[in-house]
Amino acid sequence: MNRRALALLLLLSPAPLAATGFGLFQHGGRGVAEVGAFVARADDPSAVRTNPAGLARLDGFQFAAGLDFSAPEDEFAAGGRTDSAHHIIQFPPSLYASWKPKNLGLPLTFGLGLDSPYWTIENWDTALFPGRFDTLRQKATFFELRPSVAWAIDGKWSLGASLRYVRGAFETSFSTPASLPGSGGATFTSEINNEAESTADGVGVDVGIQYAASGWGFGALASSGASLDGNGDLISSPREPIADAQAAGSFATAYPGDSVKMDFALPPSASIGLWWGFSDAWKLEGDVVWSGWSAIDRTRIELGSGANSPLVGEPALDRQRDWKDVVSLRLGLEWTLSPQWTLGGGIAHEPSPVPTATIEPGFAQGDAMVVAFGASYNLPGLSFDAGYSYHTYSDRDADLAGVNSPVRGTFSSRAQVFSISARWRR
Repeated sequence: MNRRALALLLLLSPAPLAATGFGLFQHGGRGVAEVGAFVARADDPSAVRTNPAGLARLDGFQFAAGLDFSAPEDEFAAGGRTDSAHHIIQFPPSLYASWKPKNLGLPLTFGLGLDSPYWTIENWDTALFPGRFDTLRQKATFFELRPSVAWAIDGKWSLGASLRYVRGAFETSFSTPASLPGSGGATFTSEINNEAESTADGVGVDVGIQYAASGWGFGALASSGASLDGNGDLISSPREPIADAQAAGSFATAYPGDSVKMDFALPPSASIGLWWGFSDAWKLEGDVVWSGWSAIDRTRIELGSGANSPLVGEPALDRQRDWKDVVSLRLGLEWTLSPQWTLGGGIAHEPSPVPTATIEPGFAQGDAMVVAFGASYNLPGLSFDAGYSYHTYSDRDADLAGVNSPVRGTFSSRAQVFSISARWRR
């Protein structure tokens, strides 16, 4: 498996619905309100993502649309100063549809989904940010298209599968020092900002199973992950204008721009969930999710100019990652107050796969604890959902690349996620 992309690492970012820094695990108002604990129930069109086997229980045509708002906050404290990442509030959408043909003659239900598995925009752009030689800016905006099909084996068992097509943009930037020959034989020292951007796509497969009895059920989902290939460009510019004309010419000659190749992978995963209706009004679900992040041992950005580039040897182009597999725990609760109103809540533990030795500003969040709540309002054929979750992360100590020596500091993070969505049934 190719593991050459700084991109991937970014892919997993603090984005709406999850804000854990490593991909979105909640989708839509119900998903956010119940911390994504839906593998076993998967009883609305978002089953396209959570467990396609759940589509088999949906009748007629159903459609769901949502918009999510993420407000993450990251800080780095070192040497008596504190730097904050400049986050742009993010609004990734989600669209899901299911259709069970009446006259097909087979117990099949079809689904289609469009959402964002990874979506983040983050800038460590304060003046002379201590970690700028590691990472200045990260941006990952990826969409995922999922055609799905589910088969109702009988009244309780169902199987489902999805084909995943992922496409989007990844951008990362970092600073490097440079010595430029100038007028009169003088050498001018400058900091160069280097920004690499590419588009990438790839495919993967999900397979799910579900069992639904009258008062309990379970579900499981296995994902192949996806290998992604990306090509793009690298642009370099001086942090401050170069006053000496000859040094400016030296910069233009040494840094004319370059092409880049970023190949990376989304990790394989496996989820299993169990729900229990301990009364007609209450449903409790617990999910356990394994994510195979150990696939990411290092990441590389390959330059089209090869050994001729002045950036050869820069750590940001070839990073040791040594990420580890993690197991997430999610617990969601749903309470039907009346035919019109349903309340939801949940708590989750989302560990970070990044070991202490390889922390950098792009992936600095620690283990996350997530608390969430929300509500649904149901009308005949139409439902409205709203969810909110708050994410707290353990602090992470890190040694970042400095001008002359490493910079020792501490990352701290938190995030809020809001989501609204609507479901239509016909």
